[in-house]
Amino acid sequence: MTHIVVTGLPASGKSTVGELLHRELGVPLLDKDTILESLYDTLGSRDRDERSRLSRASDEVLLALAATSETAVLVNWWREDVARRLLSLGLPSIEVYCECPFETAAARFEARERHPGHHDGARTPAEVELAASQLRATWRGPLDLGSLVRVDTSDGLDAPDVVSRVRQALRTPR
Repeated sequence: MTHIVVTGLPASGKSTVGELLHRELGVPLLDKDTILESLYDTLGSRDRDERSRLSRASDEVLLALAATSETAVLVNWWREDVARRLLSLGLPSIEVYCECPFETAAARFEARERHPGHHDGARTPAEVELAASQLRATWRGPLDLGSLVRVDTSDGLDAPDVVSRVRQALRTPR
């Protein structure tokens, strides 16, 4: 079977798309944020250093679960090293790339409320701006993980279209 890997900028709609595909395709959902926030609830997250350590641990759990699952929807903000490790697993994959303007994703990121373990409130406006400018400078788009399905998440989501295109990609030989 094939893994459906959901990619895109932070706050581009990855979790929304992942949940949609999980629900409509009946495929297990492995979302890194779910793993990470469970670790926050279980182990705590005293500060931003601890948050980073738990985030890396969540990547490891996600990769381990992906390696042992026949099929799943995998959702993460795929840092380059984690994406390379996912590729090295040799899993047949369809990449669902959530596309929206950088400004839209940045505004969503600032507006959303996340688990307190993320320590979003501890970031100064200057730190937020620096992180955003670094991301803008280095963002390269889709990760080339397999067949690519681009999903415009900038203004709503055409759910039936997304599901239809992913189903078609699942039927297409790679």
